[in-house]
Amino acid sequence: MPDVLDCTSAARADGPLQRRTFLAAAGAGALAVAGAGTAARAATGTPPVRVATVVLNGRVFTATKGSTRAQAVAVGTNGKVLAVGSNADIRRRIGPRTVVIDAHGGTVMPGLQDGHMHPLGAAAQSLNPSLGNASMTVPQFRARIQEMLDASAAQEPDGWLQVVDWNPVGLLPAGTVADKSLLDSLNTRRPIYLQGSDFHNSLANSRALALAGVDRTTPDPTGGKIVRGADGEPTGLLVDDAQWLVSQVIPPPSPDLILAAQKKMAGALLAAGITSFLDASSGEDFVETYAELMAKGVLPQRITPALVIDAELAKKPKEAAEFLRGVRERFAGPARLRLTTVKVFLDGVMEFPAQSAALLDPYLDAQGRPTDNRGPLHVSDRDYRALVRALDADGWQMHAHAIGDRAVRTALNAYEAVARPGRRSRRHTITHLQLVHPDDYRRFARAQVVANMSLQWARPSSFTTAALKPYVGPERYARLFPARSLAKAGALLAGGSDWPVDPLLPFTQIATAIDRSSPEENQPPLNAREGLTRTQSLAMHTAGAAHQLHDGNSGTVRPGKRADLIVLDRDITKVPVNEIRATKVQYTLISGRVVHDAESKAGQDRAEAAQRMGVQGTDRASGGSCCQGH
Repeated sequence: MPDVLDCTSAARADGPLQRRTFLAAAGAGALAVAGAGTAARAATGTPPVRVATVVLNGRVFTATKGSTRAQAVAVGTNGKVLAVGSNADIRRRIGPRTVVIDAHGGTVMPGLQDGHMHPLGAAAQSLNPSLGNASMTVPQFRARIQEMLDASAAQEPDGWLQVVDWNPVGLLPAGTVADKSLLDSLNTRRPIYLQGSDFHNSLANSRALALAGVDRTTPDPTGGKIVRGADGEPTGLLVDDAQWLVSQVIPPPSPDLILAAQKKMAGALLAAGITSFLDASSGEDFVETYAELMAKGVLPQRITPALVIDAELAKKPKEAAEFLRGVRERFAGPARLRLTTVKVFLDGVMEFPAQSAALLDPYLDAQGRPTDNRGPLHVSDRDYRALVRALDADGWQMHAHAIGDRAVRTALNAYEAVARPGRRSRRHTITHLQLVHPDDYRRFARAQVVANMSLQWARPSSFTTAALKPYVGPERYARLFPARSLAKAGALLAGGSDWPVDPLLPFTQIATAIDRSSPEENQPPLNAREGLTRTQSLAMHTAGAAHQLHDGNSGTVRPGKRADLIVLDRDITKVPVNEIRATKVQYTLISGRVVHDAESKAGQDRAEAAQRMGVQGTDRASGGSCCQGH
């Protein structure tokens, strides 16, 4: 990526930006001011200020404390913010080669940073037919799968049908549990595998189970469960790490198809205003893929692949440390691809029927009576402490999936054990945090733990009502997604979309963190008292995530910071909260370079690709958000 952005480089990057915006925003008056300023500097012998880009006529959200109202931003040829101020102040800096962007009253803010997502998974998933996360009756479900089979009948009898966005709690009436018989009764001989939209549940037919060698004698893998009937036979439901028993035998798509999908994924990220992100479940192959995509110029963002340590390796801290050192030693990618973070799954999900999140107190049955199930802890308290001690000493930041309050406490115990007063924090992170015990709120600040939350889930939906409310009881239900409580206790919040577990709709995410509502649902907000302020929500998706990602050079708009910026089509600091959801990104800048212009041909193509990938589709958004993490 070139450091210098002039008019011609901007045009090459994303269409005829400078011709349209310079004339519209600057005008002859601005050019005259620029010329006078240049002459004055020449007369005094002061070197001219090199301004590559200015954004005028906006409402600048700086994501800094005590920030004053500003309208405009100037960016230098070094890719950093030079000045933030009024239109008049910034116009004085315009030179003859400066690109001028007119914000038309929209918000100018730091680029969005996503502290927990799965973009390569989203690319691969886009190649398969989708159920749209919809709720449906059993006849509707069977008819929809049969339609997919009929549409690809040429693949009979051995071609796999792999379907994504299956809602594992969406069979109607509520409480209906899927099993392989629903798929076995269809008119096909093909193996069928349905990936749950939560990525913690899958459904396979008998042919798929047979090809994977899964039968009544197959043991549950560590961190997973093969759901079995009363006769001991697998029902077709696979939970957490048991999913890999089947998914690993599915033939992969061709490299050309994968690359095309990855390019569309990259465009979707830019159109959504994502300028940095963490891939929350990466292997060494993902690191290599990201390096290749960066070398091709596909991904200009800063990327942190969180390397997964599975439940078995988590019990062997020395081996885990050696594995991670090896990855670092073998890695020779760009500096923008940062190997700093390790991912561990401590539990699963809370929703019925999986109920694999680890709780301090047992789940209830459908009538509200206590059961003997507290959910499995994939890594014990003792083992996680030992792992964190070993990896913290090697400089790794931990990123723990913890949905239930017992899993959250397990992570906090380990992080507190390595916290030292005065020592620079590794910024160990707990992600999702659907249920946290109130006794643990203040522990986040004490141990300098980052609370990464996917707050688009904090709303009424099929996941948070019928599949959850009866099974946790009113007291725990009233504490779901305790964002405000954690913030009040001093926790530093960071945002994560968990895409494609949930659609990539960052402004829906920002709004839901505030109002905890589903506009399409005629239901009250989910625990409205846990809603954040507008400033808190915006900050957690910018400065908060930048802190999590150890990127002190971004996340705010102030002089000297890297100019990762977005320009929006409205002022989201002022419009009603519900209107934030419809926000569109007009421009995305990374290191001062315009990498997305919504009105250019390339920008329109990105938006269309994003629509096809389902990241902005109304079906996925209205079908019920995926209230689990991966």
